[in-house]
Amino acid sequence: MAIPALESFLAHNSFSAEVKGIKDIQREMEARFGPGYHVPPVALTFWSFRIMVAAGFWMLFLVLYAYYLERKGKLESSPGVLKALLYTIPVPYIANTCGWIMAEVERQPWIVYGLQRIEEALSPCVTSGQLLITLVGFTLVLGILAGVDAWLLARFAREVPVTAPKGEGGASLWY
Repeated sequence: MAIPALESFLAHNSFSAEVKGIKDIQREMEARFGPGYHVPPVALTFWSFRIMVAAGFWMLFLVLYAYYLERKGKLESSPGVLKALLYTIPVPYIANTCGWIMAEVERQPWIVYGLQRIEEALSPCVTSGQLLITLVGFTLVLGILAGVDAWLLARFAREVPVTAPKGEGGASLWY
């Protein structure tokens, strides 16, 4: 179901602005920058956005449901929810990565929309070898951090919980 003028408002903050299709933008960019395929990879942006939003709603739903069960005193006796919480640990990372992919891919093929193309932004001072070393270095550092994160999560997940000490008046210090 389409809502009249909503797309125009979302794209241009005006209910009467024209919203161009991809084919129109392609023709406009060919006239401006010359021949070539000027359309960013729409499918990647489309799906990364949807995965990011679905992950966010999944986490919101799950935490609200777990909170509800906890308030009713039934969370610990709900193994399905506890397993879902455990298996949801990587979901924020997936959502974050999809958001990053969406933000970076939708900028293509312009660095500064309509002003500078990627080909014009290449640095003559940085070699492909330097880029490769940087990429490998970042990948190693982030891979090590991800490994340490997974190890710490697994280590603390295996620990047997202890009874929380009682504070003054019998209240739990951990609430």
